[in-house]
Amino acid sequence: MKKLVALLLSVIMMLSLCACGGKDSGKSGSNAAGGKYNKVTLKLSCNGTDQANDTIAAKMFADMVKERSGGAVQVKVYNNDQLASGDQGKGIELLLNGTVDIDCRSTSIISKVDNHLMVSTLPWIFKDYQAAENAFYGKGGKYIDSVLQKKGLTYLGAVHNGFKLMTCSKRLIKKPDDLKGLKMRIPGGEFFSAFYSAYGASPQAMSWSEVFTALQQGTIDGHDNSISTCVSNNIQEVQKYFTVSKHAYEAFTFMANTKKFKALNAETQQLIIACIKEASLKENKDVVSNESKLIQQCKDKNGCEFYELTAADIEAFRKPINDLIAKYKGIYGKEACEAFDIK
Repeated sequence: MKKLVALLLSVIMMLSLCACGGKDSGKSGSNAAGGKYNKVTLKLSCNGTDQANDTIAAKMFADMVKERSGGAVQVKVYNNDQLASGDQGKGIELLLNGTVDIDCRSTSIISKVDNHLMVSTLPWIFKDYQAAENAFYGKGGKYIDSVLQKKGLTYLGAVHNGFKLMTCSKRLIKKPDDLKGLKMRIPGGEFFSAFYSAYGASPQAMSWSEVFTALQQGTIDGHDNSISTCVSNNIQEVQKYFTVSKHAYEAFTFMANTKKFKALNAETQQLIIACIKEASLKENKDVVSNESKLIQQCKDKNGCEFYELTAADIEAFRKPINDLIAKYKGIYGKEACEAFDIK
């Protein structure tokens, strides 16, 4: 009888322990990885279309993190700034107030959080895509994180937006004088305004969601952006002339709301960072390899004309803005410039 009672007590204790274990694993997510990841669904917002670099990288990241967490970590991607009704400034606000968990936004837009982040868009500071990637996953990335942390955000990684080219409906831009009198859209910011003003152009600050229609209707004459962003938004349908100037580089920066990100356990945080980096670097390779194909596509299908600035051309474009660059190096400061190896 005593043995039977002891056996029953043992069974009851085992069942109780199993029940407790099940409850705990529910908090972290029961998965093939042993339940070490939080069971969570995260909102990720980005601005691009389905074909844009930021959206492609974001969706790739979402697939990776879901698979590697055994389904515990789910990421819902809202592209085209659905949650912010196309307003990129509001998109940043949604991240800051925690409505959105993760955001992917271009450099010139995240600089609204802190103007020092514009340092990486200074003209002709990166010799190629590898140099830009190295910066954003090296000293530059650490600097970005240090700035964002003060604002309640955490830097997670970056994917190429790309080197900018200049588009125009009137003529190819081959020399500084070709910009005179042109109404050029800028995303905002004092530097971009001063940059185009130095060449005699008329900079027009405008939300990206308004640009296609403005170009189509002639409200503006041109703008600048990467070829991948142009094609993913069909800019080649409303602009004939493209100058491959590579005058500035922009990244799409992945950021998290720090309070919500730090609420996740260490394993989940590390998994998110690793998956964002892997997805971004994979998309970076595709961006670089596809650029020449996209240019040829615009020529063949849309009849667009392209001109690539030579070394001598770039020197001619530098001269009118040397003092401007020196001024903004001072504004951004020594720490910011050193982070991106700007001499």
